Amino acid sequence: MSKNNRNKRGDGTGFRVSLLAFALLFAGAVTMSLLSGCGADAPERNTPVLEQTPSLPDAAPESSGDTDDAAEPSPEPSEEPADSPEPAQTPLPSYEVGSGTAAEVGEGLTVTVQQSGQAADDYFSDAVFVGDSRTEGLKMYSGLPVENFFSSVGLSVDKVFTDRVVSLNGQMLTVSEALQRAEYSKVYIMLGLNELGWVYESAFAEEYARIIDVIRESHPDAVIYVQSIIPVSRWKDGSNDIYTNANVVRLQRALCRMCEEKGVNYVNVAECMQDADGFLPADATPDGVHLTQEYYQLWIDYLKTHTV
Repeated sequence: MSKNNRNKRGDGTGFRVSLLAFALLFAGAVTMSLLSGCGADAPERNTPVLEQTPSLPDAAPESSGDTDDAAEPSPEPSEEPADSPEPAQTPLPSYEVGSGTAAEVGEGLTVTVQQSGQAADDYFSDAVFVGDSRTEGLKMYSGLPVENFFSSVGLSVDKVFTDRVVSLNGQMLTVSEALQRAEYSKVYIMLGLNELGWVYESAFAEEYARIIDVIRESHPDAVIYVQSIIPVSRWKDGSNDIYTNANVVRLQRALCRMCEEKGVNYVNVAECMQDADGFLPADATPDGVHLTQEYYQLWIDYLKTHTV
Protein backbone atom coordinates (compact mmCIF):
# COMPACT_ATOMS: atom_id res chain seq x y z
CA MET A 1 0.00 0.00 0.00
CA SER A 2 1.26 3.36 -0.88
CA LYS A 3 1.96 6.10 1.54
CA ASN A 4 -0.79 8.27 0.06
CA ASN A 5 -3.40 5.56 0.57
CA ARG A 6 -2.37 5.10 4.19
CA ASN A 7 -2.69 8.84 4.78
CA LYS A 8 -6.19 8.90 3.31
CA ARG A 9 -7.30 5.94 5.47
CA GLY A 10 -5.77 7.55 8.50
CA ASP A 11 -7.59 10.78 7.81
CA GLY A 12 -10.96 8.96 7.53
CA THR A 13 -10.44 7.08 10.77
CA GLY A 14 -9.63 10.26 12.64
CA PHE A 15 -12.76 11.90 11.39
CA ARG A 16 -14.92 9.03 12.58
CA VAL A 17 -13.28 9.08 15.97
CA SER A 18 -13.89 12.81 16.25
CA LEU A 19 -17.51 12.38 15.23
CA LEU A 20 -18.03 9.62 17.81
CA ALA A 21 -16.47 11.75 20.53
CA PHE A 22 -18.71 14.67 19.67
CA ALA A 23 -21.78 12.42 19.79
CA LEU A 24 -20.79 11.15 23.22
CA LEU A 25 -20.26 14.66 24.50
CA PHE A 26 -23.65 15.78 23.14
CA ALA A 27 -25.41 12.81 24.72
CA GLY A 28 -23.74 13.56 28.04
CA ALA A 29 -24.85 17.17 27.90
CA VAL A 30 -28.43 16.16 27.16
CA THR A 31 -28.38 13.68 30.03
CA MET A 32 -27.07 16.28 32.49
CA SER A 33 -29.71 18.75 31.31
CA LEU A 34 -32.48 16.22 31.91
CA LEU A 35 -31.10 15.34 35.33
CA SER A 36 -30.85 19.01 36.19
CA GLY A 37 -34.48 19.56 35.04
CA CYS A 38 -35.73 16.76 37.30
CA GLY A 39 -34.10 18.41 40.28
CA ALA A 40 -35.91 21.73 39.56
CA ASP A 41 -39.32 20.05 39.34
CA ALA A 42 -39.06 18.35 42.73
CA PRO A 43 -39.86 21.42 44.90
CA GLU A 44 -42.84 22.24 42.68
CA ARG A 45 -44.44 18.86 43.36
CA ASN A 46 -43.92 19.41 47.09
CA THR A 47 -45.34 22.94 47.03
CA PRO A 48 -49.06 22.00 47.27
CA VAL A 49 -48.34 19.93 50.37
CA LEU A 50 -46.56 22.84 52.02
CA GLU A 51 -49.34 25.28 51.09
CA GLN A 52 -51.99 23.06 52.61
CA THR A 53 -50.19 22.50 55.88
CA PRO A 54 -51.31 25.80 57.57
CA SER A 55 -54.97 24.93 56.92
CA LEU A 56 -54.58 21.54 58.57
CA PRO A 57 -53.88 22.22 62.25
CA ASP A 58 -53.97 18.47 63.05
CA ALA A 59 -51.07 17.71 60.72
CA ALA A 60 -48.46 18.05 63.45
CA PRO A 61 -46.24 15.18 62.14
CA GLU A 62 -45.64 17.15 58.93
CA SER A 63 -44.29 20.13 60.85
CA SER A 64 -40.66 20.73 61.66
CA GLY A 65 -40.96 18.49 64.70
CA ASP A 66 -41.04 21.38 67.18
CA THR A 67 -43.32 20.35 70.08
CA ASP A 68 -44.51 23.97 70.53
CA ASP A 69 -45.82 24.02 66.97
CA ALA A 70 -47.67 20.77 67.54
CA ALA A 71 -49.32 22.21 70.64
CA GLU A 72 -50.56 25.41 68.95
CA PRO A 73 -54.03 24.12 67.96
CA SER A 74 -54.99 23.11 71.53
CA PRO A 75 -55.41 26.60 73.08
CA GLU A 76 -57.64 27.86 70.22
CA PRO A 77 -60.98 26.67 71.71
CA SER A 78 -60.30 28.48 74.99
CA GLU A 79 -59.34 31.67 73.15
CA GLU A 80 -62.49 31.86 70.97
CA PRO A 81 -64.80 33.29 73.69
CA ALA A 82 -62.39 36.21 74.14
CA ASP A 83 -63.19 37.27 70.56
CA SER A 84 -66.96 37.18 71.18
CA PRO A 85 -68.94 40.36 72.01
CA GLU A 86 -69.01 41.15 75.72
CA PRO A 87 -72.73 40.33 76.24
CA ALA A 88 -72.12 36.80 74.89
CA GLN A 89 -69.66 36.13 77.70
CA THR A 90 -72.23 36.87 80.39
CA PRO A 91 -74.18 33.70 81.21
CA LEU A 92 -77.92 34.18 81.04
CA PRO A 93 -79.91 33.65 84.24
CA SER A 94 -81.84 30.42 84.69
CA TYR A 95 -85.09 31.99 83.46
CA GLU A 96 -85.81 32.58 79.78
CA VAL A 97 -86.72 36.02 78.52
CA GLY A 98 -89.42 35.92 75.89
CA SER A 99 -88.72 37.11 72.36
CA GLY A 100 -92.21 38.04 71.20
CA THR A 101 -94.11 41.25 71.78
CA ALA A 102 -93.33 43.92 74.37
CA ALA A 103 -95.69 42.27 76.87
CA GLU A 104 -94.58 38.70 76.13
CA VAL A 105 -90.96 39.51 76.93
CA GLY A 106 -91.75 39.75 80.63
CA GLU A 107 -93.81 36.59 80.90
CA GLY A 108 -92.35 33.92 83.15
CA LEU A 109 -90.12 36.17 85.23
CA THR A 110 -90.10 35.45 88.93
CA VAL A 111 -90.19 39.20 89.64
CA THR A 112 -93.17 40.04 87.42
CA VAL A 113 -95.96 41.51 89.58
CA GLN A 114 -99.11 39.42 89.28
CA GLN A 115 -102.62 40.80 89.28
CA SER A 116 -103.83 41.70 92.75
CA GLY A 117 -106.86 43.25 94.34
CA GLN A 118 -107.41 46.90 93.50
CA ALA A 119 -105.49 49.25 95.75
CA ALA A 120 -107.16 52.15 97.50
CA ASP A 121 -107.08 55.62 95.96
CA ASP A 122 -104.48 56.76 98.48
CA TYR A 123 -102.05 53.97 97.58
CA PHE A 124 -99.90 56.37 95.54
CA SER A 125 -99.85 59.14 98.16
CA ASP A 126 -96.33 58.14 99.26
CA ALA A 127 -95.07 57.21 95.80
CA VAL A 128 -92.90 59.00 93.26
CA PHE A 129 -92.99 58.42 89.50
CA VAL A 130 -89.79 58.65 87.46
CA GLY A 131 -90.04 58.84 83.70
CA ASP A 132 -90.00 60.71 80.40
CA SER A 133 -92.75 62.41 78.38
CA ARG A 134 -95.07 59.43 78.77
CA THR A 135 -94.86 59.82 82.55
CA GLU A 136 -95.41 63.54 82.06
CA GLY A 137 -98.71 62.61 80.42
CA LEU A 138 -99.55 60.39 83.38
CA LYS A 139 -98.92 63.38 85.62
CA MET A 140 -101.44 65.40 83.61
CA TYR A 141 -104.25 62.85 83.50
CA SER A 142 -103.86 60.56 86.53
CA GLY A 143 -105.20 63.03 89.07
CA LEU A 144 -102.16 62.49 91.31
CA PRO A 145 -100.27 65.44 92.85
CA VAL A 146 -97.61 66.85 90.55
CA GLU A 147 -95.03 66.73 93.32
CA ASN A 148 -95.21 62.94 93.10
CA PHE A 149 -93.54 63.08 89.70
CA PHE A 150 -89.79 63.25 89.01
CA SER A 151 -90.29 63.30 85.26
CA SER A 152 -89.25 65.35 82.25
CA VAL A 153 -89.65 65.36 78.48
CA GLY A 154 -86.61 63.67 76.96
CA LEU A 155 -85.47 62.04 80.21
CA SER A 156 -83.29 58.95 79.79
CA VAL A 157 -81.43 56.62 82.14
CA ASP A 158 -78.20 58.60 81.85
CA LYS A 159 -79.87 62.03 82.15
CA VAL A 160 -81.27 60.91 85.51
CA PHE A 161 -77.77 61.68 86.80
CA THR A 162 -77.02 64.83 84.81
CA ASP A 163 -80.10 66.97 84.05
CA ARG A 164 -81.56 69.20 86.78
CA VAL A 165 -85.26 68.81 86.09
CA VAL A 166 -86.78 68.29 89.57
CA SER A 167 -87.79 71.17 91.83
CA LEU A 168 -87.51 70.05 95.45
CA ASN A 169 -87.43 72.29 98.52
CA GLY A 170 -86.62 75.34 96.43
CA GLN A 171 -83.75 73.68 94.55
CA MET A 172 -83.40 72.32 91.05
CA LEU A 173 -81.98 68.82 91.31
CA THR A 174 -81.22 65.88 89.08
CA VAL A 175 -83.61 62.96 89.43
CA SER A 176 -80.83 61.03 91.15
CA GLU A 177 -80.37 63.80 93.72
CA ALA A 178 -84.12 64.11 94.28
CA LEU A 179 -84.43 60.35 94.82
CA GLN A 180 -81.81 60.58 97.54
CA ARG A 181 -83.40 63.56 99.35
CA ALA A 182 -87.16 63.16 98.93
CA GLU A 183 -89.43 61.20 101.24
CA TYR A 184 -91.35 58.29 99.73
CA SER A 185 -91.98 54.59 100.32
CA LYS A 186 -92.76 53.56 96.73
CA VAL A 187 -91.13 54.48 93.46
CA TYR A 188 -92.34 53.72 89.92
CA ILE A 189 -89.89 53.98 87.03
CA MET A 190 -90.61 53.92 83.31
CA LEU A 191 -87.73 54.80 81.00
CA GLY A 192 -86.65 53.57 77.58
CA LEU A 193 -88.53 55.61 75.00
CA ASN A 194 -85.60 57.99 74.45
CA GLU A 195 -83.10 55.13 74.47
CA LEU A 196 -84.66 53.17 71.59
CA GLY A 197 -81.86 54.33 69.30
CA TRP A 198 -79.09 53.19 71.63
CA VAL A 199 -76.82 50.63 70.02
CA TYR A 200 -75.92 48.78 73.21
CA GLU A 201 -78.85 47.61 75.30
CA SER A 202 -76.34 46.51 77.94
CA ALA A 203 -75.51 50.19 78.54
CA PHE A 204 -79.22 50.89 78.99
CA ALA A 205 -79.50 48.11 81.59
CA GLU A 206 -76.37 49.24 83.43
CA GLU A 207 -77.58 52.84 83.77
CA TYR A 208 -81.00 51.61 84.85
CA ALA A 209 -79.34 49.45 87.51
CA ARG A 210 -77.51 52.54 88.81
CA ILE A 211 -80.89 54.17 89.49
CA ILE A 212 -81.98 51.11 91.45
CA ASP A 213 -78.79 51.29 93.50
CA VAL A 214 -79.35 54.98 94.33
CA ILE A 215 -82.85 54.23 95.62
CA ARG A 216 -81.75 51.25 97.67
CA GLU A 217 -78.86 53.10 99.25
CA SER A 218 -80.94 56.10 100.31
CA HIS A 219 -84.32 54.38 100.82
CA PRO A 220 -83.63 50.71 101.61
CA ASP A 221 -87.23 50.04 102.65
CA ALA A 222 -88.86 51.57 99.57
CA VAL A 223 -90.81 49.30 97.21
CA ILE A 224 -89.43 49.68 93.68
CA TYR A 225 -91.58 49.04 90.61
CA VAL A 226 -89.85 48.96 87.22
CA GLN A 227 -92.46 49.34 84.49
CA SER A 228 -92.17 47.77 81.06
CA ILE A 229 -91.67 49.97 78.01
CA ILE A 230 -94.95 50.65 76.21
CA PRO A 231 -94.88 49.65 72.51
CA VAL A 232 -95.48 52.03 69.60
CA SER A 233 -98.31 51.97 67.06
CA ARG A 234 -98.23 50.03 63.81
CA TRP A 235 -97.85 53.09 61.59
CA LYS A 236 -95.13 54.54 63.84
CA ASP A 237 -93.32 51.21 63.74
CA GLY A 238 -93.20 51.43 59.94
CA SER A 239 -92.05 55.06 59.75
CA ASN A 240 -88.35 54.17 59.27
CA ASP A 241 -87.05 55.76 62.46
CA ILE A 242 -85.83 54.43 65.81
CA TYR A 243 -89.34 54.15 67.26
CA THR A 244 -89.93 50.50 66.40
CA ASN A 245 -91.29 47.64 68.43
CA ALA A 246 -88.17 45.67 67.55
CA ASN A 247 -86.19 48.24 69.54
CA VAL A 248 -88.77 48.16 72.31
CA VAL A 249 -88.45 44.38 72.63
CA ARG A 250 -84.64 44.57 72.41
CA LEU A 251 -84.44 46.96 75.38
CA GLN A 252 -87.26 45.14 77.16
CA ARG A 253 -85.23 41.92 77.22
CA ALA A 254 -82.27 43.72 78.77
CA LEU A 255 -84.59 45.41 81.26
CA CYS A 256 -86.13 42.09 82.30
CA ARG A 257 -82.71 40.53 82.88
CA MET A 258 -81.70 43.49 85.00
CA CYS A 259 -84.86 43.23 87.12
CA GLU A 260 -84.38 39.51 87.64
CA GLU A 261 -80.72 39.89 88.58
CA LYS A 262 -81.41 42.81 90.94
CA GLY A 263 -84.59 41.30 92.35
CA VAL A 264 -86.73 44.31 91.40
CA ASN A 265 -90.51 44.19 90.90
CA TYR A 266 -91.36 44.23 87.19
CA VAL A 267 -94.77 45.65 86.25
CA ASN A 268 -95.80 44.55 82.76
CA VAL A 269 -97.75 47.68 81.78
CA ALA A 270 -97.37 46.78 78.11
CA GLU A 271 -99.87 44.01 78.79
CA CYS A 272 -102.74 46.50 78.77
CA MET A 273 -101.20 48.73 76.09
CA GLN A 274 -100.91 46.48 73.03
CA ASP A 275 -103.24 44.88 70.52
CA ALA A 276 -103.20 41.26 69.36
CA ASP A 277 -100.16 41.92 67.17
CA GLY A 278 -98.16 43.70 69.86
CA PHE A 279 -98.72 47.27 68.66
CA LEU A 280 -100.02 50.23 70.63
CA PRO A 281 -103.70 50.39 69.54
CA ALA A 282 -104.48 53.09 66.99
CA ASP A 283 -107.12 54.65 69.24
CA ALA A 284 -104.67 54.80 72.14
CA THR A 285 -102.31 57.37 70.67
CA PRO A 286 -102.37 60.67 68.78
CA ASP A 287 -98.83 60.34 67.46
CA GLY A 288 -97.94 56.64 67.62
CA VAL A 289 -95.93 57.03 70.83
CA HIS A 290 -97.81 58.99 73.50
CA LEU A 291 -101.21 58.12 74.93
CA THR A 292 -104.70 59.55 74.94
CA GLN A 293 -106.31 60.54 78.22
CA GLU A 294 -108.33 57.32 78.26
CA TYR A 295 -105.20 55.17 78.08
CA TYR A 296 -103.37 57.17 80.73
CA GLN A 297 -106.29 56.31 83.02
CA LEU A 298 -106.02 52.69 81.90
CA TRP A 299 -102.34 52.80 82.87
CA ILE A 300 -103.00 54.05 86.41
CA ASP A 301 -105.80 51.51 86.83
CA TYR A 302 -103.39 48.73 85.82
CA LEU A 303 -100.91 49.87 88.47
CA LYS A 304 -103.66 49.80 91.10
CA THR A 305 -104.37 46.14 90.33
CA HIS A 306 -100.70 45.05 90.22
CA THR A 307 -99.15 45.74 93.61
CA VAL A 308 -97.05 43.73 96.06
